[in-house]
Amino acid sequence: MVYRGKPSTGCQNCRSRHIKCDETRPHCRACVRTGRTCPGYPHPLDVMLRDRTAFQRKKSNVSKAKAANATKWKESSKEPSPPSTVTDLTTSPSTVSTISYVGSPKVENSPVSVNTLGTRSPSVPGSLCLPLESTVTSLFFNSYLYLPRDPLIRIGFMELLPDRYFNTRPGTPLYLGTLAVSFFSVSAWTGNRSFLRLAEQFFVRALSKTRVALQGNLGENVFETLMAVLLLSIYEEFSAVKEHRIAAKTHLRGAIALVNSGCIPQSDTASQIVTSSIQCQIIKASTVPAYPTIEMPDVWPLAAPIPQFASSQLTAAASELVNLRQVWVKFTSQPELYGADEIHNIYSTAMALDSKLCAWTWALPQHWAPVPATMVPQSVREAGMFKNRCDCYTEMWIGSTWNTYRESRIVVQNIILDCLRLLPNLETPDRVEAVISTIREMATDICAAVPFFLGSQTMSVHLDPYKVEYPEAEERRVTLAHQQKAPLLGGWLILSTLEYLCSPDLCLAHEQQVWVKSQMHRIWRIYTFESRVV
Repeated sequence: MVYRGKPSTGCQNCRSRHIKCDETRPHCRACVRTGRTCPGYPHPLDVMLRDRTAFQRKKSNVSKAKAANATKWKESSKEPSPPSTVTDLTTSPSTVSTISYVGSPKVENSPVSVNTLGTRSPSVPGSLCLPLESTVTSLFFNSYLYLPRDPLIRIGFMELLPDRYFNTRPGTPLYLGTLAVSFFSVSAWTGNRSFLRLAEQFFVRALSKTRVALQGNLGENVFETLMAVLLLSIYEEFSAVKEHRIAAKTHLRGAIALVNSGCIPQSDTASQIVTSSIQCQIIKASTVPAYPTIEMPDVWPLAAPIPQFASSQLTAAASELVNLRQVWVKFTSQPELYGADEIHNIYSTAMALDSKLCAWTWALPQHWAPVPATMVPQSVREAGMFKNRCDCYTEMWIGSTWNTYRESRIVVQNIILDCLRLLPNLETPDRVEAVISTIREMATDICAAVPFFLGSQTMSVHLDPYKVEYPEAEERRVTLAHQQKAPLLGGWLILSTLEYLCSPDLCLAHEQQVWVKSQMHRIWRIYTFESRVV
């Protein structure tokens, strides 16, 4: 036994109070019952890999001791040693991560300790370590899903993924798609390129299995197949970030086609969560001018808003943006077919939608409002602050929801601005200046959120989040959950929004666009992807 006692996985409050933590996600019941703010749980790497690393260290020491004893025995017996035919390899944590396990794609030249080959019994496990897939998926789930988040936030179908993954059979599209996304994420977090190669292999296998499933009778597997297609869509987005290109949205179109087939039941909560996730992805695709227009589903919107969730209410308000963007794309492709009345209708629709988006902010609770930072470490300033602005949020998911709101408003305001320039009777200097001012204000608010998401991080911290410093406000201290989660997810959550701000169609100052591009390079370095010149 490597350690005396089991490492504690409870929240810091319960550990400090020396009581048992029930580890309920996202907030433990002991903290909720006593009115405390649950700080979250120890980083999953501390718990999952602690025994693995120590076990390998102990195993290495035991191997060295055995080798030393064997040398003494040979010397005392003065017998010649038999010729060595295979080089003995000392196992280390790095070599454990490259071993090919059952259910993994084959990895060539995987080192294995030869001492165990002749003595291993089929009925006794050869190692006390978790399979690589279990370690990586657990790290992904703990980092992305299980840390505390605001009760008004929903993060879509990913909430359903752990339960579905652990209850599906190995080799199914859902199983392989989960592994592809998990290995890609952990590769970006750690810089482990072997994980990236494994992610690519899992993706190819998931794609092949999904095609086979779609060609057959889906039956009861239609829901898991749809989730698998959404995982392929996420992997497609990840690959686009790595290769610095625009995602083709192929798998999102496949998910829409599957919904249009009428095979997806809409009676249960899980189906509503998944269709809402598709709706969010369609809205996101509509906010980026460089993306090709996504064909609308037969029924739109796909899901009704859930009143108790602020993120769902924003999705409902932004759903009209998809219709507006499609009408505007048709107009810009053939403007000669449209008269002043049609342009005026587009303008009126855009103004009404902008009012609905503004109304969303009025119903938010007070703790959702961004607060200007009062304590900004020098390392954060050096990493990047635009015009000395820095806002703090209760958590990253809230900050990301705010950026979705800002991005949606910029799209709408940009259409309003173009309409004003085409309608002489409406184009007045005051109106144009007000729209431009709103666009720049939204863009500056997005830039002010960057230090909160990235802190002082300029490169991968290799799962050591305590190396990063973050800004704080008097009522917005850095939480343990943010310290653990932001180095892994902060860049992912803000990168696409920054990419949109680089659009040449926006009336942003050159200085701001240069700063935004520098932050995009920074994110690529954080996730160990070589950056390009943009």
